[in-house]
Amino acid sequence: MKVEGTTKKIMELLTECNTVREISNRLNLHPKNVDRYIRVLRDLGLVITKKGKNGGVYLTEEGRYLIEKGYISLLTRKIRIVAEDRIGLLADISSKISEIGGNILSTTLEKEKDHVVIWLEIENVDVEELRKVLKPYIKSLVVL
Repeated sequence: MKVEGTTKKIMELLTECNTVREISNRLNLHPKNVDRYIRVLRDLGLVITKKGKNGGVYLTEEGRYLIEKGYISLLTRKIRIVAEDRIGLLADISSKISEIGGNILSTTLEKEKDHVVIWLEIENVDVEELRKVLKPYIKSLVVL
Protein backbone atom coordinates (compact mmCIF):
# COMPACT_ATOMS: atom_id res chain seq x y z
CA MET A 1 0.00 0.00 0.00
CA LYS A 2 1.39 3.37 -1.00
CA VAL A 3 0.01 6.65 0.27
CA GLU A 4 -0.28 9.58 -2.16
CA GLY A 5 -2.12 12.82 -2.88
CA THR A 6 -4.59 14.30 -0.40
CA THR A 7 -4.44 11.22 1.80
CA LYS A 8 -0.68 11.64 2.18
CA LYS A 9 -1.05 15.37 2.92
CA ILE A 10 -3.65 14.67 5.61
CA MET A 11 -1.49 11.99 7.22
CA GLU A 12 1.56 14.26 7.17
CA LEU A 13 -0.47 17.06 8.79
CA LEU A 14 -1.51 14.66 11.54
CA THR A 15 2.09 14.74 12.75
CA GLU A 16 1.59 18.47 13.50
CA CYS A 17 -2.10 18.91 14.27
CA ASN A 18 -4.95 16.67 15.32
CA THR A 19 -8.29 18.18 14.40
CA VAL A 20 -10.32 18.03 11.21
CA ARG A 21 -10.76 21.81 11.39
CA GLU A 22 -7.00 22.46 11.46
CA ILE A 23 -6.37 20.06 8.60
CA SER A 24 -9.22 21.45 6.48
CA ASN A 25 -7.94 25.02 7.02
CA ARG A 26 -4.39 24.12 6.00
CA LEU A 27 -5.50 22.20 2.90
CA ASN A 28 -8.32 24.60 2.02
CA LEU A 29 -10.81 21.71 1.97
CA HIS A 30 -14.28 21.48 3.47
CA PRO A 31 -14.21 19.69 6.86
CA LYS A 32 -16.71 17.09 5.60
CA ASN A 33 -14.28 16.10 2.85
CA VAL A 34 -11.42 15.78 5.34
CA ASP A 35 -13.69 13.76 7.62
CA ARG A 36 -14.32 11.26 4.79
CA TYR A 37 -10.58 10.68 4.42
CA ILE A 38 -10.23 10.32 8.20
CA ARG A 39 -12.98 7.67 8.30
CA VAL A 40 -11.24 5.62 5.61
CA LEU A 41 -7.88 5.96 7.39
CA ARG A 42 -9.53 4.89 10.65
CA ASP A 43 -11.11 1.84 8.97
CA LEU A 44 -7.65 0.90 7.66
CA GLY A 45 -6.19 1.18 11.17
CA LEU A 46 -3.90 4.08 10.26
CA VAL A 47 -5.51 6.65 12.59
CA ILE A 48 -7.53 6.63 15.78
CA THR A 49 -10.08 9.23 16.79
CA LYS A 50 -10.74 10.34 20.34
CA LYS A 51 -13.63 12.41 21.65
CA GLY A 52 -13.65 14.87 24.50
CA LYS A 53 -11.40 17.63 25.83
CA ASN A 54 -8.17 15.98 24.65
CA GLY A 55 -9.80 14.46 21.59
CA GLY A 56 -8.78 14.56 17.98
CA VAL A 57 -7.30 12.42 15.26
CA TYR A 58 -3.99 10.63 15.85
CA LEU A 59 -1.78 8.45 13.68
CA THR A 60 -1.42 4.86 14.87
CA GLU A 61 1.97 3.16 14.89
CA GLU A 62 1.13 1.74 11.45
CA GLY A 63 0.15 5.21 10.22
CA ARG A 64 3.43 6.70 11.42
CA TYR A 65 5.32 3.85 9.75
CA LEU A 66 3.48 4.42 6.48
CA ILE A 67 4.37 8.13 6.49
CA GLU A 68 7.99 7.37 7.34
CA LYS A 69 8.51 4.61 4.76
CA GLY A 70 6.00 5.74 2.13
CA TYR A 71 4.50 2.27 1.73
CA ILE A 72 3.32 -0.80 3.62
CA SER A 73 3.38 -4.26 2.10
CA LEU A 74 0.08 -5.93 2.87
CA LEU A 75 1.39 -9.29 1.68
CA THR A 76 2.77 -11.98 3.88
CA ARG A 77 5.81 -13.75 2.54
CA LYS A 78 7.17 -17.19 3.22
CA ILE A 79 10.97 -17.02 3.50
CA ARG A 80 13.54 -19.83 3.62
CA ILE A 81 16.87 -18.89 5.17
CA VAL A 82 19.94 -21.09 5.39
CA ALA A 83 22.63 -20.02 7.85
CA GLU A 84 25.50 -21.40 9.88
CA ASP A 85 24.05 -22.52 13.21
CA ARG A 86 25.14 -20.54 16.26
CA ILE A 87 23.76 -19.26 19.54
CA GLY A 88 21.88 -15.98 19.04
CA LEU A 89 21.33 -16.39 15.29
CA LEU A 90 17.53 -16.28 15.47
CA ALA A 91 17.67 -13.28 17.83
CA ASP A 92 19.93 -11.40 15.39
CA ILE A 93 17.67 -12.19 12.43
CA SER A 94 14.52 -11.23 14.35
CA SER A 95 16.11 -7.97 15.46
CA LYS A 96 17.08 -7.01 11.91
CA ILE A 97 13.60 -7.82 10.59
CA SER A 98 12.09 -5.67 13.32
CA GLU A 99 14.46 -2.78 12.53
CA ILE A 100 13.13 -2.58 8.96
CA GLY A 101 9.53 -2.69 10.17
CA GLY A 102 8.83 -6.35 9.45
CA ASN A 103 6.66 -8.56 11.57
CA ILE A 104 7.31 -12.29 11.97
CA LEU A 105 4.08 -14.30 12.01
CA SER A 106 5.57 -17.79 12.35
CA THR A 107 8.95 -19.50 12.60
CA THR A 108 10.11 -23.06 12.01
CA LEU A 109 13.69 -24.26 12.35
CA GLU A 110 15.31 -27.39 10.94
CA LYS A 111 18.85 -28.47 11.84
CA GLU A 112 21.04 -29.82 9.01
CA LYS A 113 24.59 -30.71 10.19
CA ASP A 114 26.27 -27.39 10.99
CA HIS A 115 23.56 -25.35 9.26
CA VAL A 116 20.04 -24.39 10.18
CA VAL A 117 17.11 -23.85 7.83
CA ILE A 118 14.78 -21.16 9.13
CA TRP A 119 11.30 -20.87 7.67
CA LEU A 120 9.66 -17.51 8.38
CA GLU A 121 6.30 -16.10 7.52
CA ILE A 122 6.78 -12.34 7.48
CA GLU A 123 4.62 -9.33 6.73
CA ASN A 124 5.45 -5.74 5.92
CA VAL A 125 8.93 -6.22 4.43
CA ASP A 126 10.64 -5.22 1.24
CA VAL A 127 12.51 -8.32 0.06
CA GLU A 128 15.55 -6.42 -1.25
CA GLU A 129 15.88 -4.52 2.03
CA LEU A 130 15.52 -7.83 3.89
CA ARG A 131 18.31 -9.40 1.83
CA LYS A 132 20.55 -6.42 2.54
CA VAL A 133 20.11 -6.39 6.33
CA LEU A 134 20.38 -10.17 6.69
CA LYS A 135 23.39 -10.64 4.35
CA PRO A 136 25.99 -10.75 7.18
CA TYR A 137 24.05 -13.49 9.02
CA ILE A 138 22.94 -15.92 6.32
CA LYS A 139 24.17 -18.12 3.45
CA SER A 140 20.98 -17.93 1.37
CA LEU A 141 17.49 -16.45 1.37
CA VAL A 142 14.67 -17.71 -0.86
CA VAL A 143 11.25 -16.09 -1.08
CA LEU A 144 8.49 -18.59 -1.80
